[in-house]
Amino acid sequence: MALSVQTNNAAMTALKHLNTNNTAMNKSLERLSSGFRVNNAADDASGYAVSSKLDAQTQRLKAASLNATQAQAMTKMADAGVNEIQNMVVRIQTLATQASSANNAGELGKLDAERIKLESAIDKIANGSNYNGVNLLNGKDAASALVAGTAATLAGATLQAVGATAVGLVTTGAPTFAEAATFTVVQSTAGLITSITADVALTNAATGAAIGGAAGTNLITAQSAVGAITVGGMIFTSAAATTTAPATTTTSTTAAATAGTAATAAGQSAYAAALAFQVGADNTVNNQVSVDLTASYATTALGLGSGDLLTQANAQAYIDTAKAALDTIVTQRADLGATQNQVAFVQSNLATSIEQTTAAVSSIRDADMASEMAAFTKNQILTQASTSMLAQANQAAQNVMTLFR
Repeated sequence: MALSVQTNNAAMTALKHLNTNNTAMNKSLERLSSGFRVNNAADDASGYAVSSKLDAQTQRLKAASLNATQAQAMTKMADAGVNEIQNMVVRIQTLATQASSANNAGELGKLDAERIKLESAIDKIANGSNYNGVNLLNGKDAASALVAGTAATLAGATLQAVGATAVGLVTTGAPTFAEAATFTVVQSTAGLITSITADVALTNAATGAAIGGAAGTNLITAQSAVGAITVGGMIFTSAAATTTAPATTTTSTTAAATAGTAATAAGQSAYAAALAFQVGADNTVNNQVSVDLTASYATTALGLGSGDLLTQANAQAYIDTAKAALDTIVTQRADLGATQNQVAFVQSNLATSIEQTTAAVSSIRDADMASEMAAFTKNQILTQASTSMLAQANQAAQNVMTLFR
């Protein structure tokens, strides 16, 4: 190779390797200091994408686990209240049994006074059990009907479902409705309906005609039996307004007006029968748990309070009343216990899912500290060697000066 002062090929080669080794050493330093093999998308594009999605899923699972914990706490609080109510009903049953015997005829007033106090305490627990604003044991909430829009008004007729509070939803007005009428039924304090919202457009309705009917009769008479609306968790279909399975959402279509002139009802109604908890990472029914707290444990719902223990005959009848109340409580509490077990299993599964997704993210993103330390040591030595060789290459050009001596 010719001696040259314009180009130092050896120095250029040494500099190239120095830069390469220095970059590798800095990358090892970054990984060792952060603990991550993948610090940005450029380090591993596919690995970064997969680990980012898994990490986001892990965060959702952690939030779902917290939801499950709160659901468990809520059901435990409800169960504790039901347990006290059950104990008091057992005591009422005992009092009724004592009052049914002739040897306690002189103590009937005292026994009945204790019954009254116990039933008052039951109502206090049923109406006072509350978890973060959610009433747990008072069951049904009454619904109030609100109407919005300029083309319709709320009439006094009502719709009645078995075991549900009547809700006014009948419309009257001019023969032709040019605008849609919006009805909203919202929750207040004591009935089955949680929330119903419907946009109803009425056309060519005869004067005084309405969609609906009297309590206990048909709600909507559907053409071809395709119309349906959900109130109180029950679907009303066809002319008979019979109740079928519980549902959450249904759409009503063309129905017949009372005067025989066709009217069109279009919209949706919705009812939430139970509290829903998000206990998974995705928005699907498989990632949700419903906690049914719609049962009422108040004395009226349990059938208590309608009698007394002031006579032997009344006391004997009250034994059956208390037994029926106890049977109701036991059945409802068994469902509550099953829900607690369900939530507990969900929590266990969530813990496993969090563990597995976290491990998957770690396998992709985390740095192997031993391997990175070995790489750092190698690159550090190579950087030092490259620096030394660059200095030697630069000194080699000085040999040209000997030619001028």
